[in-house]
Amino acid sequence: MRPIAVVVVSVLAAGMLAACGDTKQKATEGGPVLASAQIRSAYETFFSGKTSIPDRVAVLQNGPKFKAVVASFANNPLAKNVSVKVDKVGSIALQGGTGTAGVVYTVKLGGTALPTQKGTAVLENGHWKVGSASLCKLVALGGTTPVVCLYKKS
Repeated sequence: MRPIAVVVVSVLAAGMLAACGDTKQKATEGGPVLASAQIRSAYETFFSGKTSIPDRVAVLQNGPKFKAVVASFANNPLAKNVSVKVDKVGSIALQGGTGTAGVVYTVKLGGTALPTQKGTAVLENGHWKVGSASLCKLVALGGTTPVVCLYKKS
C-alpha cells in the first residue's frame, strides 16, 4: 500500500469513528426513509474529524468495546481532515427489533479519497449505528487488526 494510502486509511478510520451521531427518534419508527437518514447521519458523525471520541463511540456498534481504537485514531492530527460521503444505503432488513443494512461510502482525507468502501449499519438499542465490522475492515487496510476486531461482536 502506498504511504499516502496508509495515512488516509489511518485518518479515515479515525474519522469513521467520529461520524457517530445522536438520533432521538427510534430507528424502527418512520420506515426505510428515516432509517436511511439515521444511517447516513451515523456514518457522517463517525467519520467527521470534528466529532468527539464519546460521540464516535456512541454511533459505533458495540462502541465501548472499541473506545481505545477510536481514541487512537481520533488523536492523530490528520484525523481532523477526515470526512465521509455515503453513496448508498442498501436494503434495510428488520427482524424482531434488530436490523442490518449495507452501506457504500467514500472516506476522504482533505481532498484525497480512498476507494469506495462497502460497510454495514446495525440497529442497536433502537438506533442505527456504524457496524463495527466496517471499522475493522478499514483498520485492516492499514496492515493491522486490533484484538477487539478478532472476536465476534454480539
